[in-house]
Amino acid sequence: MPNAFFVLPEDNRVTLDSSETKHLRVTRARPGDKLTGIDGKGTTYRFVLEELGKSSASGIVIEREYIEKDGKSVTVAVAATKWPRLHILIEKATELGVDRIELFSSLRSVSRVDQSKLAKFNAVAKEAAKQSVNPYIPEIRISETLPLEGSFNLLLEFGGRPLAEVEEELAVERKLRLIVGPEGGFAPEEIRDISTRCTSVSLGRRTLRVETSVIVVLGIINYRLGRI
Repeated sequence: MPNAFFVLPEDNRVTLDSSETKHLRVTRARPGDKLTGIDGKGTTYRFVLEELGKSSASGIVIEREYIEKDGKSVTVAVAATKWPRLHILIEKATELGVDRIELFSSLRSVSRVDQSKLAKFNAVAKEAAKQSVNPYIPEIRISETLPLEGSFNLLLEFGGRPLAEVEEELAVERKLRLIVGPEGGFAPEEIRDISTRCTSVSLGRRTLRVETSVIVVLGIINYRLGRI
């Protein structure tokens, strides 16, 4: 059961689409229940469910709170990987409050992503935001190549510096991008191309799966940014 529902606000009312209405019925919500909603743009709502139809529902807002962003941006850039792992990655990155997820193709990627899958990815992020009551749903971008512009880039690789050595830098940078390669790592020619524009960091001797690495580093980044 989600901890919040995705709502469309208008004045002092919220409406819920057919998908959210189905969730209301699954959770056995009834008119008169007090529920929590998010709009994906920074506002959470407490509302009283008023109408519950077959394909839509609506409620009256009794409380709302807008959560200001902290002026910083955290992006996770991940080489395309198999769907079960990518599903977990999108879900957990959203729960941890990442601002953007970039998916790109690498020479050693075992899977490929394209724009036709964007709706599927966005749906996972939306459900994760509801579960974690994250008022912001991260933007998801799909690219053929790895974007590197405009951010302090952290590249996860075995030969990198210990992450602890760059923690202070994490606290002062306004825009951060965490880059995670495919399961087999970047090809040597890719490393040569991107390493000059990144700070390479390591999580130690253990070989972590892609989604595990993202969870660990995002937790550290959130701590250094004061997000937790």
